[in-house]
Amino acid sequence: MRVGVELISCLSLAIGALGAAQSNVPWPAIPKPQHADSPNGPVHVYPSSVRKGLSSDFVNGSSGNALVFQSVGDTYTLDYGSDVAGKPIFHVQVAEGNPQIEVKYTEAFPGLLKPEGDGPFAFANGLAATFRVETFNITKTGDFTGYFIQGSQRWQSIKLISGKKLVIKRAGFVSSVDQSSLNSMPGYFASSNSTYTDIWALGPRTQQLACYPPESQSSTWEITSKGAYIRGQKPATTARVVNLSNYTLSFETLIDRGGTGWRVDTEIDAIQATGPIFVLTSEYPSGSFANIDTTLLPPNTLILGRGWSLQNQTSLPGYVLDKFPLKFNVTEKTWHTIRTESPGDDTYTVYLDDQRIAHFNISSYGLADPNPYIPGGVYKSFAFGPWQDQAAYVRNVNATLSTGENVYSNPMTSNDVLIEYGVQTNSQYTCSDSGKRDRFSWLGDRLISARTVMVASQQGEYVWGPAEEAFSRQVGSGQIPINTLFSPLDAEGTLIRTTNVDPLIVDYEFDFMQVIYDYWVRSGNDTFLEKAWPRMVMTTSYALARSLDQKTQLFGAPYGSAGTPLSGEKGQALGPANTVSMIIGLERMAEMARFVGDDDAAAFYQTQAQLSRTAIDTLLWDETAGYYAATVGGTGYDLMDIAQVLLAGIGSEQRQASFVEKLSTLQVPAGYINGTRFFDTPGVVDAYYMSFLLEGLAATKRTKLAQDLLDATWAPMVHRDRNYTGGYWEYISTDGTYPGLDLFTGMSHFWGSYPTVFLSEYALGIRPTKPGYTTFLFAPLPDFKTEWVHGRVPTPSGLIYAAWGYNKQGKVVLEITAPAGLQGTFVPPFSGRYSVGSQQGLSGNHTIAGGATVVIVEE
Repeated sequence: MRVGVELISCLSLAIGALGAAQSNVPWPAIPKPQHADSPNGPVHVYPSSVRKGLSSDFVNGSSGNALVFQSVGDTYTLDYGSDVAGKPIFHVQVAEGNPQIEVKYTEAFPGLLKPEGDGPFAFANGLAATFRVETFNITKTGDFTGYFIQGSQRWQSIKLISGKKLVIKRAGFVSSVDQSSLNSMPGYFASSNSTYTDIWALGPRTQQLACYPPESQSSTWEITSKGAYIRGQKPATTARVVNLSNYTLSFETLIDRGGTGWRVDTEIDAIQATGPIFVLTSEYPSGSFANIDTTLLPPNTLILGRGWSLQNQTSLPGYVLDKFPLKFNVTEKTWHTIRTESPGDDTYTVYLDDQRIAHFNISSYGLADPNPYIPGGVYKSFAFGPWQDQAAYVRNVNATLSTGENVYSNPMTSNDVLIEYGVQTNSQYTCSDSGKRDRFSWLGDRLISARTVMVASQQGEYVWGPAEEAFSRQVGSGQIPINTLFSPLDAEGTLIRTTNVDPLIVDYEFDFMQVIYDYWVRSGNDTFLEKAWPRMVMTTSYALARSLDQKTQLFGAPYGSAGTPLSGEKGQALGPANTVSMIIGLERMAEMARFVGDDDAAAFYQTQAQLSRTAIDTLLWDETAGYYAATVGGTGYDLMDIAQVLLAGIGSEQRQASFVEKLSTLQVPAGYINGTRFFDTPGVVDAYYMSFLLEGLAATKRTKLAQDLLDATWAPMVHRDRNYTGGYWEYISTDGTYPGLDLFTGMSHFWGSYPTVFLSEYALGIRPTKPGYTTFLFAPLPDFKTEWVHGRVPTPSGLIYAAWGYNKQGKVVLEITAPAGLQGTFVPPFSGRYSVGSQQGLSGNHTIAGGATVVIVEE
């Protein structure tokens, strides 16, 4: 059920007062949303600048220029101005001498200077290209389109690596994301400070890059009568058989181009990758790609790797452990049989066409051993996927135990294979964390992004859709996967892929309950809440059972504070950050329980939340040091602890003020580092953590700190330099000058998008107090430094238009027009008296009735 957006066009309020008397107010007229036509076919996007050579300089008027390659090495740089996504398309006008091109993609320009672009992204097989470099044979003139979706990129380079002459009339992308103008969004915000206008707009554009309707993200495998045709990609894992011991994996493969690849004993959808990687290269016959890295991938060789891939990518380490040259040619276009023996003692033996080509003990290399601080998942299996630019068929896969029992057999010719290996086109609305690298659907990260969706576009399908996706993967224990593939899954895949991440980040289950609450309040969609309620109760019961430390009533992580595995036992009680996630989740559940009539559940959730509130205040407060400690009896604190204490209103105002003073010890030019938390990323400012802090500061009316944080962390993201993407960044460097993890950073990443919400709900000041905005606040933050702000806030009943600024006398003047039937409460952002229309000398709060324009002036 979708509530609200379609009603906006029915709004018949007279909003002339927000534009008719412009001489008396400091803001311009608030524009109405523009009509957006739905495209009848594929949408193509093209660069805004084309320049010969590698350069980030903008060339005005060059976007329609042809790309003329007259000798090997000729290169063009394509700048799209901001992030786009989709399948690359080339309109070829001349192709002489069998030309080959090497195409790179990157969000930040320096990626074009790297051999691997800004990839590879071997974190997930996320229905997009793992590699950010693709090589193409151009065999004829006309249109040529790549197979893989390339996730977000602003920059693209095209280099001729073979051939005589090539003319590409135009290059671009067949877009895989929504290209609608942001002016057509129902939500809107602008300020006299254009930086804030631009920061707000990062939210809806990031939504377009990271949220996808059904059937929009195409499969990365192709099933044929000859078997699964797999192009170079992160190996995709089956969940049909798991944790095999003392077995042999066998399969037939036909190398179509370059080589074939597979893995065994590797974790399924977990934040760990330890099993061996195998890439078998061909003899590279005449016509092979001219840019093959023969140092990494010599011909006729079995390459052994470990980790996420054969190459390092920042926090996804990858290693080449060994190379086993073959004494015979590995022919392309010919079927070969590969057997891999895994007796379970870290030794492996590989056979090609019954000839032994490798035998080794993987632990003897001393590299890429399992990380003891990261839960690796309890289920492992085998996977298939060649390396960059390779392509191969795989068929007749069998797994046989040493006893001779066959436990897996698959000809790989049925479309069910796509679902089994998690590579089928998405069938549901889904949102990923990022347009490129982090293409998992993360459960708790939506706590920020789901509100951004509702404030900017109110496209509720991008909140209830991913929620339904998550509920469809709930298992009997009540657990919902904290991250999941976009691909539809069968029953076995759901069970294994969900439970494999247990008990990682259990607090995300509580955060998910907050997501549903936030959606309900902004949409008024009672039907969805009532339908989801039984599953929500299951999830909350699971999360409490997995995380609540009964002795202290605090969140007790299944892994210790340093991440050390504790043999299945709960770790020491943690807080306050994780405990506050639990508290707020329970309090939101209590409110929703009362609405659906589940009074017993409401009482239980409220009681447990209060017990945990008291526990934080009594067990974690260090009176001498003036802060809430990260553990019972421990020392030290983290930024997220400060943020969550403010969000939940833990303790007295005096204690909160003392804790906020500790921010100064964490401050850097781009905001704040988090401290010592297990999941903290050193040397960067994390936009996700900053989002929590920004909300906490806003909720407690610490306007200066909030505005300073907004300027420090997010203003660099809207500078129109070569790092600009139009989307929110995942991380930022501590000095605020570049993306925090350099090329690895997702620069259309949704988890740090809270400023869009902040600017609408706190700077403009419109936020709901009852579901569907039936009651709402008009409460701009006091002393927010700007000359004026104005905007539109979508509700199920229509748009709320609001504005405020300083008149010629230096007094605050405000206007608001809300749909009939809604009731607002005005909370003045100043002390003293004010007038509302002809009523003068008012003070305190004032009730605003929808259906007419209300003018408020500070006296």
